[in-house]
Amino acid sequence: MKFLPVALTLAFTLTSVDAFSSIGKSLPSLIDIYCMGYSYYIQRTLGSDKWCRSFAYPHLFTVSPLPAFPNLGDVFKIVKEPCEKCSAVVVEAKVEQEGVSMYIGIDSDSYGHTNRPGNGGIRLLNYKTRESAIADAVRLAKGMTRKHDMFRTGFSGAKVVVKSDHKDLSVIQRRKLMQNVASALHAFEGGMYTGCDLNTSDRDMDYLVEATDEKYVLAGRNSQVDTNVATASSVIGSIIGTLQAMSGSDDISELIFTVQGCGKVGSTVAKELVRLGAKNVQTCDLFPESAKIQGCTPIKDWARTPCDFLVPCANSLAITEDVAANFPAGIKYCVGATNSPFANDKAREIFEKRGVMHIPESISSAGAILADSVEWYDIDLYQTVEPAKMYGWIRDISRVKASDLAAHAGQEPQHVTSNLSNVVPEREGEPVGKDFETWIEDNLSSTETLIIGGGLAGTATAFSLAEKGVNSTLVEQGSSIAPASASSNGDSRMYRKMYSSEFFSKMQSKALDRWADVERKSGSSLLQENGLLFYGEDTSETVEGSVLGALKVMERLGLPHKFYATGDDIANAYPALESCRGKPYSGVCEDTAGHIRASKACEAMAKAAGDKCDVKLNSKIVSLNTNGEGGKVVAVTEDGKTIKADNCVISCGPWTNDVLDLAGLPRLNLDIWQVQWGHYEVSEEASASIPQAFHFRKENGIDGGLYYVFPSSATESIQNGGKSYVKVGVDFPTGHALADMSSFNYQGSEEVLKLIDEWVEEHLPSVGKRIDSYCSPYTMTKDSYFVMDKLADNVAVFSGGSGRAFKFGPLLGDCVASLLTGEKAPVDLAPFSAKRAASLSSPEVGQAVVA
Repeated sequence: MKFLPVALTLAFTLTSVDAFSSIGKSLPSLIDIYCMGYSYYIQRTLGSDKWCRSFAYPHLFTVSPLPAFPNLGDVFKIVKEPCEKCSAVVVEAKVEQEGVSMYIGIDSDSYGHTNRPGNGGIRLLNYKTRESAIADAVRLAKGMTRKHDMFRTGFSGAKVVVKSDHKDLSVIQRRKLMQNVASALHAFEGGMYTGCDLNTSDRDMDYLVEATDEKYVLAGRNSQVDTNVATASSVIGSIIGTLQAMSGSDDISELIFTVQGCGKVGSTVAKELVRLGAKNVQTCDLFPESAKIQGCTPIKDWARTPCDFLVPCANSLAITEDVAANFPAGIKYCVGATNSPFANDKAREIFEKRGVMHIPESISSAGAILADSVEWYDIDLYQTVEPAKMYGWIRDISRVKASDLAAHAGQEPQHVTSNLSNVVPEREGEPVGKDFETWIEDNLSSTETLIIGGGLAGTATAFSLAEKGVNSTLVEQGSSIAPASASSNGDSRMYRKMYSSEFFSKMQSKALDRWADVERKSGSSLLQENGLLFYGEDTSETVEGSVLGALKVMERLGLPHKFYATGDDIANAYPALESCRGKPYSGVCEDTAGHIRASKACEAMAKAAGDKCDVKLNSKIVSLNTNGEGGKVVAVTEDGKTIKADNCVISCGPWTNDVLDLAGLPRLNLDIWQVQWGHYEVSEEASASIPQAFHFRKENGIDGGLYYVFPSSATESIQNGGKSYVKVGVDFPTGHALADMSSFNYQGSEEVLKLIDEWVEEHLPSVGKRIDSYCSPYTMTKDSYFVMDKLADNVAVFSGGSGRAFKFGPLLGDCVASLLTGEKAPVDLAPFSAKRAASLSSPEVGQAVVA
């Protein structure tokens, strides 16, 4: 016997229906009225039946006689039959627990298509009435068919709705309920595949798998694929595709996003928008704690807070006519995970008239059903594939679909609905899941060296390898080379020979020659000589050395310098430092020191590497195998791309141990400091007398005693309106050292900012107010020497820059390159060994250490 295939979907409805007649008779009610109204809307809006015939609505215009509904015996009873006005069927299945009912809504257009089974999840809610549960099943079933048709997943539309009379859902007998669902699935004989939905969980699926003998359940079983991340991937892909069609770019750095709803999907979307470089990501949730996501700005009222891009990821029907009409000016886009985000058509039309481009959820929220299509078509691939490849494929096809729809609509929001037919494939053909394996092959690339991290060390290594004729692929998880979230970003880093260590002083001399090579080959001016003053108390050696220690090295190496024996001498030489007068200070100045334009320097090295280096931005490595087939390094990025390489350089600063964990390599003993700084206004007259300087004073509580100032010539990115600014910061950590970036606070501490403000007031009284503040990560080793070594035959690492690496830039690249090529390093690498005691990591359970 053929049984009716069914499918499942996601959304809410507030529609209720009148009491209906006995079993076997059609249900006149608001369900039929709703469908009649929808039929009228489709005809009025689209003006043709072409879209409806190809997109789950053939019954609205030509109703073919339906086969007789099968004899369902004791398993089901019919509570709504299909009719000309509404093709949906609803059957009630037996549930053994009192106060619990189960309704299966079926889009009967799929009747008889045994090769198009239903697919979706089981929804459990405390519906107020039986009628509202049935209406929900109807609406969701029909909506899901539209979603499946959008991508030709091979499935059709339906929904399992479980109505609980109990408000407290913890009283539901979950195992018994899943056994009842299993009985229904068996009766459909493969015409329906189900999974999780609202208020059902992985444990429920375990019960269901057991009760069905591992049949009919598509819920990521025996796979690492997370359907929540899959859905988030379709949202991100649709956001990017919409921007590409509307603005010709996927750059989000100037856009403010509001993510409404921060559950598993919404929080994943918010984190990814932060990683992709959004100007600001505002988060809002019924539970305020859920909106506290690193890098995001929690807000209380999403409907009254301005943004460019609204991303609904919460309850359905939340965008009412009032919300649409009164949403703050400036909104341009609305794309999210929510099914049925608009309360009604009028609300959507208001947004359209306001010029808000909305991509329907049949595209933007399709991630889970796309994963299901692969699971159904090729279960072996689904269970063994790297999850990132699945997410990348979903993101990519969602991006293309959203971009195509916006383009067909002529970038006009009011033309989106009428152009849906242009992006819907014919139902006949291979399911989209079959394309996945081909997509994986098409997104595989090869290179000689994979470089992970696009900061100083990564770009310097790419530059050095390019000079040797070695090809590389550099992947950076941020939206730019040296992104703002990492350590190498900004206008300025000091360069100097003035060290308490002869070793580093000599390294600087060699590095300056290599910086000249970078400037010449890139055509960029990167270094500016403006001198450097060390001054302050007689301290012990610090991460930056000491005044007297630096003096001894300068004298020993015969390097030009000036010595100031007293605070009065310093004040006489530098009028801006008048506060030194009368204090027990000394100072030493290196006139040939200066600053490096940090971000520009990284960009210049990548540029100088030319076509020998393929730079991939917004590419976070999520899988790394350093012992692949043939000894290759195999990496997978978050967007699903696979990169094979002969060897690998790990140069990702505070994320080093995260990547080492991915590769199963020993961790390094690294600390992450949160280091704060800001810009201060200064008059042009006063700025002329402010030197580049390091001030040393003894530690006192949270005050680590090390302060620095960069002159106005080193803050060129914020110069505006004729005003000048100096950069002032500290060289000690805020709070305790961190083990990873998961709890890094980019806002820093108000207490430390107060220390900086007070230091400026005392030492630079001519400087005005602070205009901003930042907190940057420093990756530190215990002895302040870098780690620059090989961790495996095909893996080199640079990490632990300890706040002093930047000045050596291209020289460090030469050192790392030598580890891969076998050539002699330009400096002795023994002090930077990963095997030295200071770089050994304390082992965690199941982890090795460098030995």
